[in-house]
Amino acid sequence: MSDIDRYDYAFDLEGDAWAARLLRRVPEGGSVLELGPGPGAMTQVLRARGQAVTVVENDPAALQALQPLGVELVEADLDGRVWLDALEGRRFDTILACDVLEHLRQPEQVLKALAGLLQPMGSVIISLPNIAYAGVAAALRAGMFDYADKGLLDRTHLRFFTRRSIEQLLMDCGWVPIAWEANRVPVAQSEFAWYWESIPDAWRQHLLTGWADFDVYQWMAVAAPARDSRDWAAVQVRAEANQLRTQLQALQVTHAAEHASLLEHQKAFAEARQLIAQFEQELEQLRQQVRQLATDKAALEQVCSNTQAALAGRTWRARLDRLLGRGLV
Repeated sequence: MSDIDRYDYAFDLEGDAWAARLLRRVPEGGSVLELGPGPGAMTQVLRARGQAVTVVENDPAALQALQPLGVELVEADLDGRVWLDALEGRRFDTILACDVLEHLRQPEQVLKALAGLLQPMGSVIISLPNIAYAGVAAALRAGMFDYADKGLLDRTHLRFFTRRSIEQLLMDCGWVPIAWEANRVPVAQSEFAWYWESIPDAWRQHLLTGWADFDVYQWMAVAAPARDSRDWAAVQVRAEANQLRTQLQALQVTHAAEHASLLEHQKAFAEARQLIAQFEQELEQLRQQVRQLATDKAALEQVCSNTQAALAGRTWRARLDRLLGRGLV
């Protein structure tokens, strides 16, 4: 695998790929400065959206791959100042620094310089690998910290970051994080799977206790210059208010439908109660009739019994009279 092939990939812009999620943070229609784009996987999408893109890249193979894309190329090393001189006086709506700062000797100098290249209310979007990944901890437990051609321990990584150190870096360089997003990768699906599976279950559970971000492979931070932080706060409040308003409207629509359904159910229940009351009334009437019939039956049986007794008595009396001659005239 060549150096450039490591950073060449395809993705669905509407999917959940990390690159797609990063690009969804870029407002459409604005100008973009992309730092270290490699062969241009994300650059192609930006150009397809019709956005003006300027890239800073120093890899010859990447520059060759970028030329057909119709972007402005600045061939320079980000650790130097040539690219800043080339862009002096320029302003961009969005700056992308995705998986690039970890390759620099002095990322602080780059971040400090970027504020001067941003339009008012613009933002920088950075993506950095998270060294506080559970897979790295598992490898360290085995005494391993081996560099590789790609991944968290890419051999070209010069700096390592956690969310806290990213936030500190941004704030030290005059930036305020306004949004965070995590790229979560199951450890069992990472390059550290073997180390993770070799840990006893009890140790694994102990490591995960209270560690909400154990599977964060990369962090995304959207940041604004400190000078714009109050304006961004207002924008966020308005966005949250609009979101709440939209949610409220959706709830009202749902409530209206559910209320109508509830009224229908209440109407059906009322009708059912009336029918039940009617059935209970008819049932009580039937029970009264059954009780009356039972009483009439008992009375009739008594009459029958008395009649049978009387008939039986008369028969014996007639026979006795005949025996005594009472029947003779």
